[in-house]
Amino acid sequence: MMQGRKKHILLILLLFLIAFVSMQIMAGQNYTEEKTRITVILPKDSQNELYGLLDGIRDQAYDDHVKLDVWYKSRLTEKAFDELVKEEMENGSEGILFVYPEMYLEKKEGGYKKNNLLAVTDTMQSEFKYYATTLKSKKEQYRLPVEDAVLEQVRNGEKPFIYVENTYRLGYESMQMLEKKGKTKDMKNICLKPVRLDKERMESGEYDALLSR
Repeated sequence: MMQGRKKHILLILLLFLIAFVSMQIMAGQNYTEEKTRITVILPKDSQNELYGLLDGIRDQAYDDHVKLDVWYKSRLTEKAFDELVKEEMENGSEGILFVYPEMYLEKKEGGYKKNNLLAVTDTMQSEFKYYATTLKSKKEQYRLPVEDAVLEQVRNGEKPFIYVENTYRLGYESMQMLEKKGKTKDMKNICLKPVRLDKERMESGEYDALLSR
């Protein structure tokens, strides 16, 4: 009777030990998975305009277990820029993604050409060593989210097609560049063509995920 009770107690202790070890292993895995840290600088009070881009940034961070350190800026002086970059790198950031810096950062002679910095920008490509942008077409371009009224014009044939900036892909690939290429010092620019969206492509469902809100 006493021997059976001892076995029962030992079994309970063994189960507790297994559970404890499993929790430690899982915690260690989660810590390892979030080994990469990327800093993202966003223009303050412009979140609606960054709809697709932010989704791409968040999805890549989730997919590759990247920890995001996010700052919102309405103005960033040259001195504050240098201090921010230095502080973030010292804190273990693999790289910094500047989202539309033209909204909070002034141009300067010589630019901001430091390694492990990438700017998603329409007008400041020459200011950064590495940048991500959507190439301009000769026709009017639309940035996500595209208004329902415009999409309806394509569906009913009023507009034969429109050009849409795939800002989701721009955000996703920018994060990938910093997270993967930044480590090997093999960064390069990202230049995406706008998506030519006509009635046939819309009805195919190929871009449903891109256009849904």
